Amino acid sequence: MYTKMFKKVIPGALALVMLIALGGCSTMSVTFDYDNNVDWDGHQTYAWLGPVDSAQESPAQSPLNSGLLDKRIREAVNYEMGERGITPGDNPDILVKYYLGTEEKVQVTDWGYRYSDYYWGYGGRQIDVYQFTQGTLVFDIIDAESKALIWRGTATGTVEGEQRSPEEQEARVNNVVHKILEKFPPQ
Repeated sequence: MYTKMFKKVIPGALALVMLIALGGCSTMSVTFDYDNNVDWDGHQTYAWLGPVDSAQESPAQSPLNSGLLDKRIREAVNYEMGERGITPGDNPDILVKYYLGTEEKVQVTDWGYRYSDYYWGYGGRQIDVYQFTQGTLVFDIIDAESKALIWRGTATGTVEGEQRSPEEQEARVNNVVHKILEKFPPQ
């Protein structure tokens, strides 16, 4: 039996750097859902619902608490909202909250039995094991008056573990946020 092991992506404190790499991955999946009964023209101002306390929600995700990452995400959302004519306000129409997380995954591919390169025998079974980190960034848009969730956008993908410069990290965050909010507000 032959097993190929790929390098495991660096866990722990570098998880926030890996999540930022989500934006550069071709395997990123973006989904969104919203309430069909909402009049989106009436939502012109927004406010943030405070930072996510990852340690409280999932102790394994506490390394994602980073002031720098939070700042980059908020700046990217502020820019995207401004592009849509939605501005920050003291009496907001909508509230914005985000959630962030990573999860270690294992993908196993069983190629089945194969014949030997030699004429006399059976070659065995080949199984490939690929370990990777999947990152997820979720944005919730909440109606400020009713406190009801009215829109949710999610980006999920395989993240890279290599260290990036602050400029590259910012560009990747901007890319992910843009892709999530690309279809917000619904038309």
